[in-house]
Amino acid sequence: MILTKEYEVTFDDEDNNIRDPHHDGLVITLYISKCFACMILVENGSSDNIIQLYTLKRMNIPKSEIISKSSVLVGFSGEAKSTTGEIKLPVYVEGVNSIHKCCVIDVFSSFNVILVMHWIHDMKVVPSTYHQCIKMPMPWGIIKIQGDQQEAKDCYAASMKPTAKPT
Repeated sequence: MILTKEYEVTFDDEDNNIRDPHHDGLVITLYISKCFACMILVENGSSDNIIQLYTLKRMNIPKSEIISKSSVLVGFSGEAKSTTGEIKLPVYVEGVNSIHKCCVIDVFSSFNVILVMHWIHDMKVVPSTYHQCIKMPMPWGIIKIQGDQQEAKDCYAASMKPTAKPT
């Protein structure tokens, strides 16, 4: 439970809108930089928001907007990947527009975007993987964004298959 000035964020049986018992990641859709971006993983264990270069291309965001700043991301297996750079993108959530920095990667991922602790903390997001949703306190009340359990399953299945990099 998280307390704000006026609202309390809680989860209960009404929030449990899952299709079947699961161990799925929390995958949502948000409006990012004038586009609906799907296959967004909300993950509270990482430190950098990540977006695929391919996703930026599909959003018609030119490479010139990427700040050339290479850094190394280390995955769960210890595998290191260099970023292409970073970009600041507007993220719109139910009446609130905020700017967030994302590391740009040029590797295949089953997720278009990964939003992590920076975004979670900045937006005061309370995620629940069990309930497959996030809640956020806003001045006008608590908003809820439901995760997409089927999309989470599809992303997981895609990550298990060796695939060619998208063009």
